[in-house]
Amino acid sequence: MGKSNKFDHFCLRLVICLCLVSCILYLGNTSVAQGAEISKIEAKRDRGFDYLDVYTTGNVSGNGLLLENELQINFPNAKISPKIEILTKKSKRIKNISTKQVGSTARITVTLKKNIDYEIVNVFGRNKAVVEISDRLDYTERIMAAWEKANLKRSGQKLEPYKYAPIASGKDKSLKGKIIVIDPGHGGKDPGAFSYSGMAEKHFTLATAKKIAHHLKTAGATVYLTRTSDRTCRLQDIVAFANKVGADMFISIHYNYGYNRKFAGTETYYYTPRSRKLALAIHQRLKNELKRKDRGLRRAMFYTIHHARMPAVLIEPVYISNKKEEKLAGSQNFQEKIAISVTRGVKSYF
Repeated sequence: MGKSNKFDHFCLRLVICLCLVSCILYLGNTSVAQGAEISKIEAKRDRGFDYLDVYTTGNVSGNGLLLENELQINFPNAKISPKIEILTKKSKRIKNISTKQVGSTARITVTLKKNIDYEIVNVFGRNKAVVEISDRLDYTERIMAAWEKANLKRSGQKLEPYKYAPIASGKDKSLKGKIIVIDPGHGGKDPGAFSYSGMAEKHFTLATAKKIAHHLKTAGATVYLTRTSDRTCRLQDIVAFANKVGADMFISIHYNYGYNRKFAGTETYYYTPRSRKLALAIHQRLKNELKRKDRGLRRAMFYTIHHARMPAVLIEPVYISNKKEEKLAGSQNFQEKIAISVTRGVKSYF
């Protein structure tokens, strides 16, 4: 075969391949555009895990949101089939499975019996998503409780909060008139947790808090940082200050730690009912924009968010005990992402 014929044959094969790819993409997009349906949910148990096999009539992708005692699995551009089949199985984790149409999104809600972690695998080309549900194995709340107990007994330095005045010439006035207190967790003799490579949490929290303060003041808010240097602060003094200045909200910045170095992801804490709306707004932004594993919106009686008289949240963007996430936490670009996400959450709250 001559060089010309070989080239023609290659071009023909290339055209055929491109046509096939185009057809596949077209059919996939068509099924979504016409509204793929959730047709069946089947609960299973295997090797100590709970699984949900979610069957659809088209190529759609599910994404999760863990909210206290329920897990939401949302499928944008999909519908709940009027004839949906839900096959349940006895479980120590799952209490109930229900479905709901929320606008153009099909939502599966899994009501839970205990704290869990989860993973979602969207099986492309097979019109199926698999949800793996396991026990939550880290001890974040216990670690925080032990740290708080020690902090409340410890003497600290006089609080020296710093006021960031709103930028008068800024075009964004969406937070004008709002007072926000940002607390960079730990400091001074209290290092917090230590990262994978041995850096103290207090350094990560301060750098991130300063970036958050900058974005909030740019949007017109008056922002107070409870510390701007490496100082030892008492939790009682921090909360007393936030209450004294009449803050509209309080945000405590921390980074997570797990004895298992594989633990990773984002979680957000609140305690009082009036704080939940703010916590949800910030958690959704952090989850969607940082694109880390969702470890949930959680309610816990941590001292600052319990005693603050205004909506108060405590964020844990990533695990500094995880090698990959430690690098993210130390990156100025990633800290900037956190700051932008928190600011967007605050704006959406108001």
